[in-house]
Amino acid sequence: MKYLVLVLKLAIFVALLMVRLGEWDISHWYAWSKYREAWAYYINAIASVAIFLMFLDFVQFSVVWWYRRRHKVRGEDNFIIGVSHIYSLLLAIGVIVGVLSLFQINVKELFTSLSIIFAGLAILTKDYISNMINGMIITFSGQLSIGDNVRIGLHRGKITDITLQNIHLLNDDDDVIYIPNNVVLMTDVTNFTKREVKRTSIDFDIDLKHLKTVEDLEKSLIEALTPFQDVIKPESYYLRVAEVKKDSVSLKFQYILKQPNKDLERQIRRRTIRRLVEIISEREKFVDKIPELPDSPGHAVI
Repeated sequence: MKYLVLVLKLAIFVALLMVRLGEWDISHWYAWSKYREAWAYYINAIASVAIFLMFLDFVQFSVVWWYRRRHKVRGEDNFIIGVSHIYSLLLAIGVIVGVLSLFQINVKELFTSLSIIFAGLAILTKDYISNMINGMIITFSGQLSIGDNVRIGLHRGKITDITLQNIHLLNDDDDVIYIPNNVVLMTDVTNFTKREVKRTSIDFDIDLKHLKTVEDLEKSLIEALTPFQDVIKPESYYLRVAEVKKDSVSLKFQYILKQPNKDLERQIRRRTIRRLVEIISEREKFVDKIPELPDSPGHAVI
């Protein structure tokens, strides 16, 4: 069906091109009207705009088709998204110029006469323009792609879309976070998908009074993940001490999945956190049973 539409577009394109070049005379259609000159002008203007937009559409289709065929890409990747962004920009410019030409406005003279106004608009929209440029840089750099699991600043999640203005991030709570492209380029970004070893990490803090030993906690967490032992690489479990604070410890429980799977990561994270809550609750009951020490020596009750 899409090829039939393409052939129809090509036929319309050729017809419009013939009209614009004067190879197909359609003046007899409006020869009876007293507005013949106006008809001729608007037909040529509309034909010119339509030719440009259809040519742009053909170029985009051809580039994307060639890229998919060469790289065997089925979905959308950064290159295809970047091409669509360029297509959208050129399409918007073409429509604006076309509308101005319909009102017989000389675009070159308009931009020259209103250069001061456009300079002011450029200053007011510099952040918007900068976001667009940075969006193009991110798209074609290949460092971030749709589907990557990343950490941008304080936010971690899966990239669901990259637009000219922001990156859409889906976090573990299924919240969509919109991060401006300017912020992305100025912030430390960690791409967990690009690393060779796809190690999943669960970060948490635990109070020292709830921690018996790191080894016992690691063993308990590994036992809690027994139902997932078929999808987790053996000997990949590791409970790492990230930071020791005054009253608590920052820990990272890490493991490697045999095959990357976001849903499995969520299930494992949920089970790990619930086991942590059980451990803390058990230790809390144990701590409550410990009698308080006397304030000073020699005052203990016997």
